[in-house]
Amino acid sequence: MSMIFKFLRRPKHNAYLALREPAEKMIRRKELPDLENLRTEITVGASNIAMWAVREDGRGKVGQKFPRKPAVEELLAEITSEITTLQPIPKGKRMTVEQLAEQATVYRLVASYDEDPEDVISLFKDKTAARALWQRAEGVRRQIKSYEAAVDAYHQAISDWEVAGRIARYHDDGDLVGLLQEMEPYDRDLWHVITVENEIGHRVHQDALYWIFSQPTCDGASVAAFIQRHAGLGYMASLVASEWKRGETQFADQVAAIIRRWNQGFYTSTEFEFSDGDLEFVVRRFHEQRAEAQEILGREPWGIPDGLFRDFPGRTPQPTLYFRNSFGLMKLPPQPEQFFT
Repeated sequence: MSMIFKFLRRPKHNAYLALREPAEKMIRRKELPDLENLRTEITVGASNIAMWAVREDGRGKVGQKFPRKPAVEELLAEITSEITTLQPIPKGKRMTVEQLAEQATVYRLVASYDEDPEDVISLFKDKTAARALWQRAEGVRRQIKSYEAAVDAYHQAISDWEVAGRIARYHDDGDLVGLLQEMEPYDRDLWHVITVENEIGHRVHQDALYWIFSQPTCDGASVAAFIQRHAGLGYMASLVASEWKRGETQFADQVAAIIRRWNQGFYTSTEFEFSDGDLEFVVRRFHEQRAEAQEILGREPWGIPDGLFRDFPGRTPQPTLYFRNSFGLMKLPPQPEQFFT
């Protein structure tokens, strides 16, 4: 049996709310607000409960990375439900002034943040039960403060991790290939993330990709992501042209080697998910840029990959390290469960 149910069922208390005496005491002291103010007080409390319920409903639909936040409104909703069960309002009737005063007193007791709770507790005949109810609400408020402190600590940790530069990044020395080579075992999930999210034309990223695609354990979806992204965004011919001006052909040669390996069945796994939109457009742009590259180089730049231009169903990668091309490779971000107990 809940606390409020016990509270309302104590001997010598009225059956419906057990707060008639506090309400009459308020009236005698001329502390009872007028009818409209009472209705407003109850309405505000009920509105807070309703808004809390809507937020929780929406939260359940979209999901949250944080655990559920404690709320005094939840406690009020529970108490209001119990009061309604014990004293249902007859259909077509309104609460009396006394009933409004009684429910307002309970709301005031539970929602007493800054005022001295003893001033409200003194209105109740059973002060022990009233104090216990207030302490229950105070416990929820302490939980709320603890929750908000955890949220602040989490956001500060994210800032330290992502912005403030307190976590080592590969950009410090540019040796992304060396970092990938040192990982034991190799992190194929990270390879796929780098392939999909790399900054096209970034030399450090390109070198890392060329190394990744030389590994037989590289996933076929990663190869497809590389070719499809470069083709769809129109970078294949432009990279060939910019290197040709410097007397280099590394990009064209690497693409040729990657497509040759693809057609020879070098990449035996297609574990990851990749989809890049309008495949007809990507295929057309691939052939157009292949023709442009042939004009630039005066030779066939690379072959045509068999079965590469398609969607790849599969799982989302879960790398042991975190890659973001604007910040570099980092340790995994702080996780909410590290801050909430």
